[in-house]
Amino acid sequence: MKNFLLNLSRHNKRLLLLFVDVITISVALWLSFVIRQDNIFSFSEGYELTGAKPSDLYLTQALALIIIITSLIISRLYRSIIRYITIETYVKIAKASLIGTLIWSSVIYIILDLPIPRSVGLIFFVLSTSFLFFTRYTARTFLTKQRIAQMHKVLIYGTSPESIEISEILKTDTNIIPVGYITSDDELKRMIISGLHVYNIKDIHKIIDQKNIKEILITSANQKRNKLRNIYNNIKPFQKLIRKVPNIKELTTGKTKLSQIKKINIEDLLGRDAVLPDSYLLKACIENKNILITGAGGSIGSEMARHIINLNPKKIILIDHSEYLLYEIDRELCDRNMQKKLSVEIKSYLGSVNDEDFIKSIFNNEKINTIYHAAANKHVPLVEHNPLAAIRTNILGTYIVANHSYKNSVENFVLISSDKAVRPANIMGATKRLSELILQSLQDVVDNLPAVKTKTKFCMVRFGNVLDTSGSVVPLFKKQIESGVPVTVTHPEVIRYFMTIREATELVIQAGSLSKGGEVFLLDMGDPINILDLAKEMIKLSGKEIIDENNPSGDIKIEFTGLRDGEKLYEELLIGDNVSKTAHQHIMSANEEKLDHDKIISIIEKLQKFTSKTSITEIKNILYDSVSGYKPYKSEKVVQLKRD
Repeated sequence: MKNFLLNLSRHNKRLLLLFVDVITISVALWLSFVIRQDNIFSFSEGYELTGAKPSDLYLTQALALIIIITSLIISRLYRSIIRYITIETYVKIAKASLIGTLIWSSVIYIILDLPIPRSVGLIFFVLSTSFLFFTRYTARTFLTKQRIAQMHKVLIYGTSPESIEISEILKTDTNIIPVGYITSDDELKRMIISGLHVYNIKDIHKIIDQKNIKEILITSANQKRNKLRNIYNNIKPFQKLIRKVPNIKELTTGKTKLSQIKKINIEDLLGRDAVLPDSYLLKACIENKNILITGAGGSIGSEMARHIINLNPKKIILIDHSEYLLYEIDRELCDRNMQKKLSVEIKSYLGSVNDEDFIKSIFNNEKINTIYHAAANKHVPLVEHNPLAAIRTNILGTYIVANHSYKNSVENFVLISSDKAVRPANIMGATKRLSELILQSLQDVVDNLPAVKTKTKFCMVRFGNVLDTSGSVVPLFKKQIESGVPVTVTHPEVIRYFMTIREATELVIQAGSLSKGGEVFLLDMGDPINILDLAKEMIKLSGKEIIDENNPSGDIKIEFTGLRDGEKLYEELLIGDNVSKTAHQHIMSANEEKLDHDKIISIIEKLQKFTSKTSITEIKNILYDSVSGYKPYKSEKVVQLKRD
């Protein structure tokens, strides 16, 4: 029967509903007379109380049907889909019934003056409206009973206005049905809001089992990291059920759909809630200026480019040695230029920063105001076994670009550095620290130039791991979990700092604007994260279970592989203890030891002589002699090197 009704054409469904309403209104009118007379009678026998003839009764019935059905049609109630009617539909029915009854009463009592008791009109209105409600409610319940059983039942976290709006939207959805709200507020327990029960979070185990809950929806108001972490920890046994709902404004404007409800990602829980950037600091080195980004195809460089194009630069100049990555970011920026109707000139150069002729030609062709130097070899194990590439890119490349910068009166030069430059235990960290020392020595040179020349302000911005960048542990764990292979953790005590790539780039840009020349800026990375705990949380968020002694039948195993060459248990941002605050609460400035320019030139000359035949030991010896605090590790043992 149900399938037959659902498969009827839209036209036939309307006709069926119209037929039901004719029967309903006729029965309501007959019952009105029965209640008034307190006795069952037939229209064909007339109405004894007032002497109304059968013809009067039939005319009364015909008018009731014509007028009230017409009122329902005008109110477009036959266009409503019964399965999805809401309280607004019932309000429209009541209004249409009232208007129809008033018109009908005016016709039979005033115009035609039929001998019908006036109380019949009132009784008829109550009965006909109730029957119209009842037939639609019954039909809706019958048609949706099986659908509801098959639908995704969800709980909504919180009772904020946004949560209530989401519940109302979900009531019309064909796949998801809200069962109620959950809250930690004891005063709201057992209340009903917008027709849905409010449950206390203490009862969540029972509610999820009884109601067969498939998901717990978190509205955007509760999606800030601190709040989300608290919610996540409060309902730990059901973490895999948590889903994020799009912003209500995006839903109502059609920018996003309910189908875009997403799982909680580890990125949602790591780090901190980003502080709104200072608009002046963001634009100071960018607006109406020519910006050069080295390593523009990499994770940090490309994100810098995406952010900078929205800050009204005159031109963005991109450099990268990878043709594919350079093409991708060039195309993306050009598309964004077109879509947002921007007028930013995009210029891309394919080549390496350690090619001096290539770099010199760029400075000859372009008038550059600000440089963000992101080009670097940064993958620790790869660099450890391929040190010459890192020497050429991280050290010599930085020297070449920086040297041409001050000679061409570039206003600002910002080096993207790393926490691995602090007391480095690997070649990558040592090369990054040496690149910092190069800039500091060049700043001393610049400061001694005649005052009439534009003086380049060199600065370095040092920070830790950035989520979803190449080489980050997060995408590695994701791939391992998706593939079902063991998740590899180097050591159970390894800790790292994490920051979102957006926050990192915003802070780098703002730090550059704070520079007066020669600073080492440190970004506040928040609290460190234990990598083992991170792996466990990511496995749980994926909906899988960890294989261990207590759960041998789990899905994913965690394996410890041992610290890799050059890897430390923890990273630092500060070499000494001489650090000062800046105008930005998440950016600090460190005052650290420097090398004079003559010493730097001597080191550069030695490094320029390195060839593919140069041994790793010789490379490490030069770095060991040049970078204070460098202690190479291999297999967790210090390599014994002689410092000059």
